[in-house]
Parts: sequence; C-alpha cells; structure tokens
Amino acid sequence: MRYIIALFLLITFCKVTAQKQENKKTLLAVFPHPDDETAIAEVLIKYAELGYNVQLIIATNGKDGTRVTKIPAGDSLGNIRKEETRCACKIMGISEPIFLGVERLDTKIGTGNYFKEHKKFLELLKEKIILINPAFILSFGPDGDSHHAEHIVTGAAVAELLLREGWVEKYPLYYLAWTKEQASGLIEELGYVNEQYFNVKIEYTQAQENKALEIMPCYVTQYTQEELKEDFERKRYDKNNFIHFRRLAVMKGLKNDF
Repeated sequence: MRYIIALFLLITFCKVTAQKQENKKTLLAVFPHPDDETAIAEVLIKYAELGYNVQLIIATNGKDGTRVTKIPAGDSLGNIRKEETRCACKIMGISEPIFLGVERLDTKIGTGNYFKEHKKFLELLKEKIILINPAFILSFGPDGDSHHAEHIVTGAAVAELLLREGWVEKYPLYYLAWTKEQASGLIEELGYVNEQYFNVKIEYTQAQENKALEIMPCYVTQYTQEELKEDFERKRYDKNNFIHFRRLAVMKGLKNDF
C-alpha cells in the first residue's frame, strides 16, 4: 500500500512540474555570434529571475572572430567561443545556448554560399521557434547595434521569418535600441534610434548589472583585461540602469495608393 501511495505522489509531482513548465513564459533572444548576448545580458538575467524560461539562439559558432586571440580562425576557435557562451549562460542562470551551426551570414563566403546559409538559418530558426514557442523575441535592429553586417542580417532574418509565416503578432519581435547618449558613451559609430520610436524600457537592478559584468571574463578570446577593466569602471559609474527596445510593427490592410 505504501508503495502505491508513493507511486501516486510521484506521478502527481511529475504532472504538476510538467504543467508548471508548460505555463512558464519563454523569452527568446536570437543573435549571430557567441558574445552578442552581452548586449542585453542584464535583461536576460532579470527575466530569468522573474521565472521566465530564457532561451538563447546563436546562428554561428563565431569561428572567424579572432579579435584579441592568437588562435587562428576555424572550428577550434568556434568550439572555444561556444564554451565561452555556455559559461556566460550558466552565470546568467538561463538555459543552455542553442547553436544553429550556420557558417556565416554575409557574402565573405561567396554570394552563392551566403544564399544557402541564409536559407539554412531561416529553416532552422523556424523549427526552433515552433518548438520553443516564445512569448516574445529579442534581437538586433536595422542598425545591427554596431553596424556589423551579420548583426543586421540576423535581425532582418528574424523579421523576414515572422512576416513570411504570419507570426508578427504571435511572436512579438523587439529590437535592441540605444539612445544617442548611450551610443556615444559606448562604441564609436554605435547605432541609435530616435527616442520617440522606443516602445519598451526595461529597468534592471545594480545586482543584475553586477551579474552581467561577471560573465565578461568568460569571453577570453574577445576581450582584453584592459577592456574588461574599462567596461567595469564605465558601468560602475553609469546610473542609467535600463535598456530600450523597439517593436517590429506592421500595418495590415491593402490600399490603392500611398
């Protein structure tokens, strides 16, 4: 009898746990490279703490991102960069990152190969979005954050997929959007948006920003110790603990003129 009761309680517990997982809202972030998640790390941390299932999709493995490392471009570097993002996700308290294995998202691999990889990205992204069923999606906007070609293509591809599949309302897409003041305080030529077009302002605590700073040493191939120190000092004195987003908005209805 005791075994029957124990089995009944175990089954009930499993059902309740599964139901909680089903009812849990999901935030999906989509970026091209390992380390791009640093742009919105505070937001990912905040929503994980709010109980969201935070999922991160990375299109490539970043194998060409030599930046500050002496490791040559190639799969060895790509595998290291994937581990760097896994390290960051663990600290942020979000799900294991999903790598789609796209080679590149620009024409440096040749126009024909780019078309093939772009199609591959859309197909894989569609599969993952259906599986994940996010409450909303975050990505780079038309400025690509830093005008990086693969950043621009990634955000555009997410919008392309939502428009193609009729998912604009089902899976709201929000683009990262900096103010002019924020852009000038970060990297030269960083893209920014006129503030009248902002739709969401996400505020985060100092503790959440501190945790976002903790992930930076994970990226040993991308940042020098001097850069990490500068970033820490800048954020330490920056009291503007918020990030803006702009929603992809589409007007429905057909007219005969502009």
